[in-house]
Amino acid sequence: METLSHNAAGWTIRPSGPRDHRGIARVFLGCLEEFPWRDSPRRELMGMENALLSGECFVATEPKAGVVGFIIFDEITRYVSHLFVDDDWRFCGVGSGLLEATRDALEKPLFLDVDELNSNAIRAYERLGWTEMMDTPKPKQGQRRLISP
Repeated sequence: METLSHNAAGWTIRPSGPRDHRGIARVFLGCLEEFPWRDSPRRELMGMENALLSGECFVATEPKAGVVGFIIFDEITRYVSHLFVDDDWRFCGVGSGLLEATRDALEKPLFLDVDELNSNAIRAYERLGWTEMMDTPKPKQGQRRLISP
């Protein structure tokens, strides 16, 4: 993967390594506070850690802040199981950069499930050209399955 960076915002995207796991967990747990409808933080963290161990992960890092966002995906199915950006780093292109880096690495469209209650994420995906997949098995109740352009 070619490193992707945003000079003005100061972040860089690269494949994750073991030293990134603490930062990934910090970003994830910080973001979970915004989703009171999700399972307990402990259960969600266990699910995220399982996805991290079985999938591929890119991180967005900034020299002083460390990990500011991450994406976990499956190379074969192109399914994005986790995409989270630290609240202080939203609207800096981190999320779209992580999606772009993943799509470029896989050279095919991605898909993911997003909580129906997460209206901010749904609007962001729609602005990036993602659309709802209608001809696939339904995602879990309360979620929508989207595909990238």
